[in-house]
Amino acid sequence: MAIKIVELEDAMIPQFKAFVSQIFPDQSPVERLSFWVHKHRRNPLIKIAVRLYGTMGISKYWIALDDNGNICGTTGFYTKNKDKHEAFWLSWFCVAKEMRGQGIGKLLIEFTINIANEQEKNYLRLYTSDDPNEATAQNLYEKYGFKIVRTKKKGKDVFIYREKILA
Repeated sequence: MAIKIVELEDAMIPQFKAFVSQIFPDQSPVERLSFWVHKHRRNPLIKIAVRLYGTMGISKYWIALDDNGNICGTTGFYTKNKDKHEAFWLSWFCVAKEMRGQGIGKLLIEFTINIANEQEKNYLRLYTSDDPNEATAQNLYEKYGFKIVRTKKKGKDVFIYREKILA
């Protein structure tokens, strides 16, 4: 099976949102809003609101498509005002449950690391959780040098913040 990674086009945002929502059903309101913000990212008022909020100054997403043109994985990044000159934040990195173990996550993480390096960022950062469904991703992050820099308990969840120092 050949996997093709393509930039997310606005017409595919509904499918992208549905795919990501299957993998991450417990999204926060801000996370759910990110789809709408991305779709309207060219609107000057949205640009101002995003800057005021302090995140997503830049956001970009890609989808991995299988031979039939179905989404089988996603990746992307955004910036935060506080570290926008030095880092990208990994966003909506996921692989379809039935497609895991086939190297798609590896392709997507390498693709995203390469883009961060091309953009001369010093770090690629992410946050995740201790949810057992994310155990495979945790192993992948470790394999690719994403070190845990802090954890934060929020309710019953533990958020794990990681960063990779880039070349």
